[in-house]
Amino acid sequence: MDNSEMIELAQHKLIILYIIKGANHLFVDEELSRFILENDLLNYFFLQQYITELLESNLISVDNDNCYFITEDGTVALDLFINKIPQDILSNLKNEITEFKKNKIKDQSVISQYYKDDYDRFYVDLSIKENESVIFSLNFEVPTEDYAKIICNNFKEFPENFYLKVINIFDI
Repeated sequence: MDNSEMIELAQHKLIILYIIKGANHLFVDEELSRFILENDLLNYFFLQQYITELLESNLISVDNDNCYFITEDGTVALDLFINKIPQDILSNLKNEITEFKKNKIKDQSVISQYYKDDYDRFYVDLSIKENESVIFSLNFEVPTEDYAKIICNNFKEFPENFYLKVINIFDI
């Protein structure tokens, strides 16, 4: 392996460390792979090889929820060599990580689901969580499964609209 290949290898591992540190326990394996592949940073096989090597060298680890996080050793390595990642890549990654985190937190905070009971009635369960506290919860019966799906999809897409409309009903 020549010097330029070694530099590229190190740079790719540093990029993975940077992404994992930036996401802070939010990436499971599939999400990390999708994020890196969608941003055209590595091919799948190199990514898996690098992740394995980073895990084996204790620069990253996996928590109880199977989410990646950077270890203390990984943080030290990243801090020492972050200047080896081109600034335009860092800037782009920072924006992409911010967007990922925003979407992930929204997905974890907005719950919309429906179910059918033993009497073939459909119920919709909608809720919004903020910092693990439920700030909005609504459960009601709907006439059909199609209606339940539409409500759940609309709530997932525009939770703030539902919340504001319900609050405005009370017009306090």
